[in-house]
Amino acid sequence: MSQQKNIATDNACKAARIRPNLFSFRPPDGGVVYLFDTSDGLALVDTGFLRHRNSITRAMTSLDLDPRRISIGFVSHFHADHVGGMGWWRKRFGFPVAAHETAVQAMAKPDLIATGAFMPYAGLNEQFAKCAVDITLRGGETIIRGGSRFRIIYAPGHCVSSIHILVSDMIFVGDTIFANGGIGWTDVHWGSNPEDYVETLDRLRKFIGCLALPAHGDPFVLSDRVISKAVKTAAFYIPFEHGMGCPRPPSRYRKRRRRIV
Repeated sequence: MSQQKNIATDNACKAARIRPNLFSFRPPDGGVVYLFDTSDGLALVDTGFLRHRNSITRAMTSLDLDPRRISIGFVSHFHADHVGGMGWWRKRFGFPVAAHETAVQAMAKPDLIATGAFMPYAGLNEQFAKCAVDITLRGGETIIRGGSRFRIIYAPGHCVSSIHILVSDMIFVGDTIFANGGIGWTDVHWGSNPEDYVETLDRLRKFIGCLALPAHGDPFVLSDRVISKAVKTAAFYIPFEHGMGCPRPPSRYRKRRRRIV
């Protein structure tokens, strides 16, 4: 793991080089935006809130990263603080967007409730740029850009549309897990399921030692300790007795059994 070093700021956006070909952009609120430089253009992971588009663009160009070189945009999950601006970026710079199949309708409409753009109980009322999905994912795909292979892993739990993206020894984990062992906000509006969350976290154990790139906070090395702490938190929402995490949608891992008449 290379030590992260801040190398540029733009009023509301801090930029950092994490590795020679990996950059992060952090506006004052919302999620982290990543650019991965390949021989066939830039791979963009998330865009943050729509209102941060100009400051993020300026931060990129200050590092000699030309947004016109973006060759693909990945959606870690469909929340507004992460991809509320993806539709603007797609239209402005003309690249295809890749997202899980459960994100397609919510982003195209857009569905302001499912995407967390409009949450009056939390004081949120954000814009969400309509965004078509050009590459529909289910998990298990490998997308190649230049000499880099982006392996797609479906990761339901926090959100029905969550994916992880594995590139070499790095894995973009969205809101699934953070450096302190925290987890993303669970809410039925966007398809949170605690049973799925625990299973997704357990499946991350095969990537222990990889550099995890979360959608909030700093990169960190995946460890059993951090994953176990996250599992303990997610498992709190499984029992129905305390009323937390209920109601919940069906599991995305376990298909409903056919009823035999």
